[in-house]
Amino acid sequence: MSKFTKIFNSQDKSSITLSLEESVAAIALVAAEANSPDADADILESILWDSEIFVEFSEDDMSEMFQHLANIIAEDGLGGLFNTARESLPNELVLDTFAITAAMFVADETVSEKHRDFLKKFQEVLGVDDEEAEEIIQDVIAAYSEVEVGEPDFDLEDEPLYLSAQGNFTVSIPVDKQRGGRIDDGEGYVAFSDDFGVLLKIDYFQTPGEVEKLIESAGESAYLTSFLNNFIEGEILAKFANSKFLYTEYLEDEAAYFAVVDLPAGATISVQKNDGPATRLDAYRGFMAFIVDDFCYTVSCQRVYEDKDELGSFESEVEGIMNKIFDFIETIEFSEGE
Repeated sequence: MSKFTKIFNSQDKSSITLSLEESVAAIALVAAEANSPDADADILESILWDSEIFVEFSEDDMSEMFQHLANIIAEDGLGGLFNTARESLPNELVLDTFAITAAMFVADETVSEKHRDFLKKFQEVLGVDDEEAEEIIQDVIAAYSEVEVGEPDFDLEDEPLYLSAQGNFTVSIPVDKQRGGRIDDGEGYVAFSDDFGVLLKIDYFQTPGEVEKLIESAGESAYLTSFLNNFIEGEILAKFANSKFLYTEYLEDEAAYFAVVDLPAGATISVQKNDGPATRLDAYRGFMAFIVDDFCYTVSCQRVYEDKDELGSFESEVEGIMNKIFDFIETIEFSEGE
């Protein structure tokens, strides 16, 4: 028996009630698992945010929903989650759900034969006829083709790159206007943030002659370690009560010093509960300091959380923050300052 048949012929069912949004996401998630691991939760999350159904969802809402669905899978299996979601799904959202599912399998402006075969079986499970299914698939392919060649959602005077005031780097703008994207810059820094908890910041300064001599005498690793620790203590820890260092490491291969700090109530976004005042969420914030040409850079990002139970293992969180910083650095193009 194939994985598809086993899941969609299952008689299991969960006793947990699903919301309309959870039902849509659950069906698409089960479809991804039934077909292959090619379409993961990150891809699905991005597609859901493009749907009007999830327009009011915050990053925390999305995270909480996926955790809820994961708990149901652990308790009742994929078949149990699908049967519960299918029963809760309004008929008027069946086609939208099929479209969201189809979008997970669009690559290079097409859908492979393997994925088309799967979608054919999946449309039958949802009760979508051939003509409707083909029209939806073509619409999804067309929509994603337009995204590939269209204008970026966020630009700076029609230019998708940010140029530093001193001309020492350009960087792809990593936030979107539609998600509340903002650029805050000043002398020696630029910060990109949005309403969903994204924070990517670059601090930088040109190293004068005496600093270069200090680096030469103390060594780059010792200088970066001392510099970043002092920067974090003075600019970050001093401003947030109960904040502290969680992790530090000098990365020999990258000639960079990396640190992670815990910032209770230190996130850039807030949450309001029970009509009370808005309060800032907690966050881990990662920092990486390195030298390029005659500039010293600190690149930072945050990992927002509302409850520590939603965090993964400490090792995985540190690795995730480090990788996010590396991914961001990959989008920076450095040039010598004037």
